[in-house]
Amino acid sequence: MPTGRRRQTSLGVALLCFVLAAAPAAAQPAQKIIFDTDFAFPPQDDSMALFFVLNSPELDVLGITTVAGNRSLNVGTADVLKLLEVTGRADIPVYEGAAAPLLHVGTAWDTKVHGGWFSNPPAPAPPGGFAAKKAAERQGAVDYLVQTVRAHPKQVTILALGPLTNIAMAMRMDTGFAANVKQLVIMGGAVAALPDGAGNHTPNAEFNFYVDPEAAQIVLRSGIPILLSPLNVSRKARFTKEWYDRIVVADTPITRLIREHLGPRFAKRPETVMLMYDQVAAVSLVAPSLVKTVDYFVDVDANPGANYGVSVGGPEIWPGGEGARKMQVQTDLDWDRFIRLYIERVTAPARPRR
Repeated sequence: MPTGRRRQTSLGVALLCFVLAAAPAAAQPAQKIIFDTDFAFPPQDDSMALFFVLNSPELDVLGITTVAGNRSLNVGTADVLKLLEVTGRADIPVYEGAAAPLLHVGTAWDTKVHGGWFSNPPAPAPPGGFAAKKAAERQGAVDYLVQTVRAHPKQVTILALGPLTNIAMAMRMDTGFAANVKQLVIMGGAVAALPDGAGNHTPNAEFNFYVDPEAAQIVLRSGIPILLSPLNVSRKARFTKEWYDRIVVADTPITRLIREHLGPRFAKRPETVMLMYDQVAAVSLVAPSLVKTVDYFVDVDANPGANYGVSVGGPEIWPGGEGARKMQVQTDLDWDRFIRLYIERVTAPARPRR
């Protein structure tokens, strides 16, 4: 080939490489997720996690399913309907799920400690009154979960932030459900074999798993790919007035809600520290590299007694733990990058509806 043509070819190739390098990368399709929650208005962690999710373009929220846990089912549903209306996201459908655990019956002790899962009276009005136009769908949460996963096999991630009752019921309804879920990201459990592994509801049991141990055991043994966000990592995510102040500098529907509901708490007690439970699980969907994990076999004790609802985990199967399945368990996080990303998303202008 003549020298001149070689030079022209080389220049052409170089120019093409430059153009390709300069062009923006093709956008990845948003992850299809279902947000399963025992919801309540902030400062509860489910709502603080939802704020992040609503402002993350990487996530396509197909629907929100409610379950009894931190509050009753009626309260959780009323609160999430109102919050979606206030934040301009009434386009996201809400489906009511289980009003009680599979088997667990509340005792006198449960009425004295955290949670409203053991009864379901009519909900009081959320802050600002009930949603004016937004209502729950007629279809129930379990039917919705089964139908949606069937319609999108291996494409739907479920972000499970409360007791796992809805998920376990979906598995019972459809034997193919577990095989067709892409991934379960669960906030739940506390692994004693890892640092910071004590419980937060009983000495060894974490609240979500304690409320419905039978459901937790069914789900963890299902074989679905699971990313477990236990108390171990939540205890490293400490939300203080410093971070609150950085959020409320912005003025959006979300930050106004945070200011209205967290402001009085920090004004009264500036030293308040709030652990970020569900927020860690939510951020993991967008930036998994911010959280360290180990592969552990994890199971849940569903035998009534002192260890009811306790999660047990280890790097290998142990005697009596033959039902445990291997999953990714979060152990630590890059706090500086995590909190910067969380604040960036929560303070961003509202995303346009899809």
